[in-house]
Amino acid sequence: MNLSMKWLDDVRGTDSIREVARRVGMNQGTLNRQVNLDQLTWEAVRDISRAYGRPVLADLVQLGHLNASDLGVSDIDTALRSATEEELIVEVGRRLGVSGSVLFDAPISAAVATASNVVGHGRFQAADVGGSEEDLEAVARPADPESGEDRE
Repeated sequence: MNLSMKWLDDVRGTDSIREVARRVGMNQGTLNRQVNLDQLTWEAVRDISRAYGRPVLADLVQLGHLNASDLGVSDIDTALRSATEEELIVEVGRRLGVSGSVLFDAPISAAVATASNVVGHGRFQAADVGGSEEDLEAVARPADPESGEDRE
């Protein structure tokens, strides 16, 4: 079994080759020929990936149409530097089994307590993640509307 055939089998699941060709608007004979010769064009890979909700660039790399360096993210350091703070937090939360909304939507005291609980379960070394209770209350306290004080 060649690489194109294996990839297509993984992507299509129980769909027939005819169904794949129909979904991407391609002639079934053309698709069969490209797969059998292990010569799926990058356009075919792109269209099939999109039709099945897959990451196009990853599939193009997998089938040899692109190198990882073509994506501009050739190593983990570059990928981490290019990620936004929100993307990093969501990924860390996913890996720790903590929903991002638990930390983002909670008062600061609850977010710190949640982070402390995750750290305190032996998977990670405990660290001082917050100030005093007084600090936490001051941060979580709403602005006094009579004094005209606004919190940002």
